[in-house]
Amino acid sequence: MKLRHSVLLCFLLPLCLAAETLHVYSTTDIHGHLFSSRNKPNLLKLSEALRNDIAGKGKENTLLIDCGDLIQGTFETQLDNGSLVLQLMNRTGYDAWVPGNHDFELGLQTLLDRKKEFKGTLLCANLLVHGKPPTAAWKLFRRAGLNIAVIGITSEYISTWNWRPSEQGIAILKTMQALSTVMPEVMKAKPDLILLGIHAGRFQSSRFRPDWQMRDIALRYPQIDLILGGHTHTPVKGLLLGGKVWYMQAGKHAAGYSKAEIVYDKKKKKRISLSSTYIELPPDAPEPRNLEPELKRKLASIRKNMNSTVCRNAPALGAGNPEQLALTFCKAIADQTKAPIVFHGVLSRAEKHAGKYSRKDVYDLCPFENTVILMDLSPSECRTILREQQKARELRKGNAMPQYTWGVSLDANGTLVLADGQIWNNEQKRITTAFNSFIASSAGMRFPELKRIAAGKEVNGRDTGLKIRLLLESYLRRNFQ
Repeated sequence: MKLRHSVLLCFLLPLCLAAETLHVYSTTDIHGHLFSSRNKPNLLKLSEALRNDIAGKGKENTLLIDCGDLIQGTFETQLDNGSLVLQLMNRTGYDAWVPGNHDFELGLQTLLDRKKEFKGTLLCANLLVHGKPPTAAWKLFRRAGLNIAVIGITSEYISTWNWRPSEQGIAILKTMQALSTVMPEVMKAKPDLILLGIHAGRFQSSRFRPDWQMRDIALRYPQIDLILGGHTHTPVKGLLLGGKVWYMQAGKHAAGYSKAEIVYDKKKKKRISLSSTYIELPPDAPEPRNLEPELKRKLASIRKNMNSTVCRNAPALGAGNPEQLALTFCKAIADQTKAPIVFHGVLSRAEKHAGKYSRKDVYDLCPFENTVILMDLSPSECRTILREQQKARELRKGNAMPQYTWGVSLDANGTLVLADGQIWNNEQKRITTAFNSFIASSAGMRFPELKRIAAGKEVNGRDTGLKIRLLLESYLRRNFQ
């Protein structure tokens, strides 16, 4: 009997020695959620869970990758432009970070500064700055005795969310164009496995008239083993896209992480198996017990800053009364820019009671880094934009994002009436009009007519650099003490 077992082991041992297991961890759309209330997820809890899980597998057998929208999205990130987030990423042991569209929202220089602080590698194959790649397109990692190529791709639609990134020298290549360039380089390195981290979901919105979906990538590049998705905030435990290409996607706001296990036969140079899951953190997940003193000090400083008082007698503002909130934004913008006409809408679902407002309360009403864009509009251009906004309002969809107007109205006959009652119909008379940068960029192609008009030389579209959140905060301080 012992002899039979020994013979069996002789057959199995070479097979066991030839097989290696790689564990791939992925997060996405963290949006700077450093900390929160006790029973909600945050990056501190996520970091602790990942560190413990990875320790159990051995760092040498794992890869940890974030797929973007990392450094923007909470009050705490706008105080240091996401620097503390990168400290926690380094502490956790991330190997790679693929930027998302919101990672560009704080400005190109901020993204490049965070790149310098990151101990891992920022990967982005479709990003050019002044014609040159500022980051690596891909990297070959040696883990679990294997050579693993990891490619990074950011969203190709950034110009529909951010105001003219080309003015910062930013060019975003089409996804398929970037892959057609980088894949021959990757294949020349003869990796055992190929991973693609991409800030895009399984499906691309029809608003963008996309020329590809995730399955198209799988069909065109069947040599990819695993695609790690993002952007859509929708967890995907795992699915086969086509051939051998597997897809997984983590959830949003540090609520959990995706995890794949890949078994590879080195002798046959073949993937034996690939499985994945999504691990959602429980509400009472623990935070790190022994945070470094520097991190503790920074977190305490953020909490103090977020609770500082802006004003004490503000009216109730929130999504429940969208017109009142939108017009408050409009007045805050008009006060500083002196623009006779302002378009603005609601930026969150937040509701704030009348009375005392903290800096965090203001952030909740304006959680984006939008700046004020000025355009000199003719009556016909303004009328076209107003009608496009009317259509958005008639949709009655939560993501339609209709804008309210201050300083002009459109009567039943299609006549433009200015705030002082004058009729505005002289095409030679252009009036300076303010928008937030997200809307002026089309709000993700929700407003194609606005984007078309904004591109015209005669409207002289320009970014003032004034952050709308700071204008709102200043307006509340001055008027409601």
